[in-house]
Amino acid sequence: MARFPPNIDAGTFTISAFLIGYLLLDDLNPAEQNSIGNWFMMVGQVLCTNSAQQQVINNRNNNKDGNHVINSNDTSFESLKRSVNTMSQELDKYS
Repeated sequence: MARFPPNIDAGTFTISAFLIGYLLLDDLNPAEQNSIGNWFMMVGQVLCTNSAQQQVINNRNNNKDGNHVINSNDTSFESLKRSVNTMSQELDKYS
């Protein structure tokens, strides 16, 4: 399978999307632009939702090595205290 997106810098990649969208303006009426725009947004949302869920799964798997994971059985206050302590410990590493 071809590598997509290609390994080009973010600015060029963003400009290419802008140019494609701009080129479509003249060929489509407003209703068609709306339809195609919504279709592209739906594609983006599917990609975002899938990647976000995969990140959750990866983070949970990576945290099995002893890092703190908030337990759903914890009370809100206990979870908050543990999270603050974990963040504090991480910040201490950089000071």
